Amino acid sequence: MVSIVGCGLTKLDRYYELSEKDLVSEAYKQLITKIKEYDQPDIVIVSSGYIDVLGKNILSSYKISSGLGLQNTKVMRIENGDNGGASILTAYSFIKSGVAKKVLLIGIDKFSDYPSKYVNEYLSYNLDNDYTYHVGITPHAYSALLMKRYMKKYNVDYEYFTKWPIKMHQNASENPLAYLKFKVDKNTVVNSQIVSDPLRIFDVGARADGASVVLVTADEVAKRYFDSPVKIDGICLLYTSPSPVVYEIHDSYSIMAALEIEELKLAERGKGLDVVDSLDINLSGGLKARGYIGGGTAIYQLGEVFLHLTNQFKGKSANAEKGIILSNDDLGNTSYLAVLSR
Repeated sequence: MVSIVGCGLTKLDRYYELSEKDLVSEAYKQLITKIKEYDQPDIVIVSSGYIDVLGKNILSSYKISSGLGLQNTKVMRIENGDNGGASILTAYSFIKSGVAKKVLLIGIDKFSDYPSKYVNEYLSYNLDNDYTYHVGITPHAYSALLMKRYMKKYNVDYEYFTKWPIKMHQNASENPLAYLKFKVDKNTVVNSQIVSDPLRIFDVGARADGASVVLVTADEVAKRYFDSPVKIDGICLLYTSPSPVVYEIHDSYSIMAALEIEELKLAERGKGLDVVDSLDINLSGGLKARGYIGGGTAIYQLGEVFLHLTNQFKGKSANAEKGIILSNDDLGNTSYLAVLSR
């Protein structure tokens, strides 16, 4: 089995004065002060979607790990757009196969150094080069089309989608690490700026700067670092459990939250957002309000669920036995489901 023994999470915000290395260093300091024993990991995996285009940074895994004093270890960066789940799968596979005993996962992306015009341009690199990006279509436009199709198919109006941002901002208001720590009401959401009709600004995950580090180990060494490690039971396509579960899903858009809840079989089709008050889901505030750090998101979620399952989460929490992380890119083209237990 594979275990999580510690994490470090920075507050998500706009850090104009700090670099990616600075943010990772802050998260790493948190990690090494929380674990019982410190030694060098066998492998360092950096999960980042945009550090090359936004940070003008190649060979970033080496630069970041060297900045942490980890100069004699294997390093790599995994880029899968906004889907950091690929990095979790890689760490899990290294340990499960016996290639490594200790893997340090690092999640980092930084958006605030560029105006939205340029960030949206880079986000559109995720789309097909031939038929979408070069004709000016953006992920925002795609999600608006998905929302329109959903509204027509299930005969719901825009107010149905307001349930998600209202709930996420409520959760984020209790999370000291959240980017947008304020509550909103239906009127605020309905009258907010249109991004791509019917998509409004409160339907879009808030891009921010932040870093997360998670130490993943083989079971036989886990208790050297932490007395109550959390197990990664597996990376799978679908999972159901009778036990209480805390979920962290990739709510890049309100429509994606609805579709993901339904795909997880937590609600019937067309009613995904009707059940949000009955679920322990995105208690952090989600990408919508906790904030969205691109390819580092799944590593941040992994740390959050670890904190939930070890009763260390500082915001709204749940007494859960299991945790599920659903990581995908903005539009759900690639997905990874990580199942955790205490």
